Parts: sequence; C-alpha cells; structure tokens
Amino acid sequence: MTMKKLAILCISLLFAAGTALRAQDEITFSLIPRLDGTLYSYPGDGSEMTLGASALYSLFEGNLGDFSWSVSNHWLSTDPASLYRDVTLSTTYTFLDWAYLAYGIGDFTVTLGKQCVALGGFEYDKYDYEIFDPLASRYWNDASAYQWGGMLSWAPSENHSFDLQLVSSPTFYMPELRQDETLVFPTAAYERKYFAGGDYGLFLRWYGSMGNFSTIWSLSNATYHNVLGRGNYVDLVLGNRFEAGNWNITLDYYYRWGMNYQAMFSVEDRLSDHFALLWKAGFIDGARTDRSYQFGTALQYYPLQDSDNLRIHALCSYGNFYGDTLTVGLGLTWRFDWTLLER
Repeated sequence: MTMKKLAILCISLLFAAGTALRAQDEITFSLIPRLDGTLYSYPGDGSEMTLGASALYSLFEGNLGDFSWSVSNHWLSTDPASLYRDVTLSTTYTFLDWAYLAYGIGDFTVTLGKQCVALGGFEYDKYDYEIFDPLASRYWNDASAYQWGGMLSWAPSENHSFDLQLVSSPTFYMPELRQDETLVFPTAAYERKYFAGGDYGLFLRWYGSMGNFSTIWSLSNATYHNVLGRGNYVDLVLGNRFEAGNWNITLDYYYRWGMNYQAMFSVEDRLSDHFALLWKAGFIDGARTDRSYQFGTALQYYPLQDSDNLRIHALCSYGNFYGDTLTVGLGLTWRFDWTLLER
C-alpha cells in the first residue's frame, strides 16, 4: 500500500512539474552538503571522534497558481545504508524526508503526501541541516519527524495560521511480541510500518505573529500498540520567540501528559552581517524521565557577501541528555540554489 501511495505521489509531482513548465511558473532546486567533525568526551570513559551531522540534502520545489510541491531528499549521512533500508517504516529516517503536494484556495490549503509532523516549537521548525545536534532538545533528537498523511491549513490573516494534520504515528520505542513469542524492546520500533495497526498522529498547530513576539504552538495525540495493549502520547508544545534588533530570544516548552516536561531556552545575537552567536540551554524532568540538562554555545560565520548560504560553525556543549558528555565540533554547511524556471 505504501509503495502505491509513493508511486501515485511521484506521478502527481511529475504532472505538476510538467504543467509548471508549460505555464512557466517558478521551479527551484537546491543542493545542500554539510560536513562536520565532532569530538565527544565522556568523563571517566574515554572519547571518540565522528563526522557528526555530515550529510547531503537536496530540495526540489515549485508552484503553479494554486498548486505547489516540495520534495526533500537526504542522500548521504554518517550511516548512508540506513537511509535506503526499511523505507516503508515510520520510525526511522530514510532518503526521502518529505514529498508533498499542496493546493490553496482562498484562506485554506490542503497538503497531501509525506510531510514533517506539525509539532510546535521554533527548534522543530528549522531544516535538519540548520540544527546543531549536540545543542538540540530530546524531542528533536528522538522524534520520528516525517510521516505520510494530510493537512488542512487556514490562514485568516497575515499574522495567524492554523494547521490540522492527520498522519501515520510517529511514536517509537514501543515493545512488541513477535510471532515466536519473544518480547522485543526497544528495537521493535524499527519494525513499525506506516499506519501499522491503525495507529495515527493527530496534530493541531498555531503560528502567530504579534509585533516582536511570535509563537508556534501545538497540541497532538499519537497512538501506539504493543503486547500490553494500546496507548497514546499527548504532547503540548509551546514555542515562543521575542525579537529585539539583532537578538532572538526563544523558549520552547514541551509537555508530555503523565510522562515528562522539557524546556529549551536560546539566545541568538546576529553580531554582524558575517557572524552570529548562539547560546542554548535546556532540561528535561518527569515521572518517567530522569532529570537531565544540556547547555552550550555555537559561533557561526557567514563568509559570503549578502548571503547566508555558506555557514561555518564551531560549537561546544555539555550535558547528560544521553549520559555525561562534553562535545566540541566544527562544521561547514553550503546551500547551492538554482532557479530552473521563473515566469
């Protein structure tokens, strides 16, 4: 079923692209390589050097009147084989981040295909290649972000918009009983297919802009099933940002009913046209989560004139989200953009 959906979607994308060629609307293509070197030091337990978030992405987008589409591919990573294995599973990343068609009429837009789940928070709203993983929240690092489904959006004004989304369930690490009656935990998550067992994720999101203050809030319910029965996660995410000149002050708050809560606070100072400095700190605590914290800083350098497409960064962080870890990293991200067609 999933492969049929993918085939129908690809045909629809080709049709939209062909129609756009005839109408001479805009079509763009971007290639985004990222190269990282990251040193992880574990107090009392040694250290290791990795390629961090090194990856290769592409982004293909276009629009024709009331129709638009977007396809994001993740071609390479530090474990490239994993991107092309188990592409029908909903609980792991694949070479296809998203691929969706959108149709807008008046204040409403309908989106169908594989898409990012409509969670709130400014951190979650960024592209993957923009994020500094060692400074990111547990929600960002753990959640399975890209799912198949549909979304209805309503933008009654320039300052407010609302999304109602129904997708395959992004829940993960749920124990399952195999046919040989062995209980599998937690790796059973990597065997869950899209919409397996009727599980789903329902999301309601609000984008708001009120002068220097803006919001990305969401309320969601994601179901799962395992040997113990059925269950669900209810998440409230409140993303809040205040802008003052060259400063962005952001507080993303996450609350999972009955389990844990988490807050990520960041301050970004655009020092000049070429430099920006980010400070970030967060913690997580709750009934089913040990108290842990993370904090650090990242210096970003943009050497190109009048463009942020090339970013060189250096970062340092410390915390115990996944055990006590001191992290130091250097990296480069370069976005190459081409306009294939423009009216």
